[in-house]
Amino acid sequence: MRWLRVGVVVLAVMATTGCPSEFGKDGRIAKAVHKDSTELVIKRCSKAKIEEVCGNGKQHTPGCKACFE
Repeated sequence: MRWLRVGVVVLAVMATTGCPSEFGKDGRIAKAVHKDSTELVIKRCSKAKIEEVCGNGKQHTPGCKACFE
């Protein structure tokens, strides 16, 4: 049973240290969480402003993109 515990600990250490690009401070998961939280918290433009600058085929203008960055 001791070897089972040692094996589990070794695998846990390898899993947590082997993926710094995913789970680190500047990892992809941290960046995705940050982006999602800013989208939920920070609203750049009101609905009326979005309709004004993004309506009638103007979805790719700089003003419209600024509302969603």
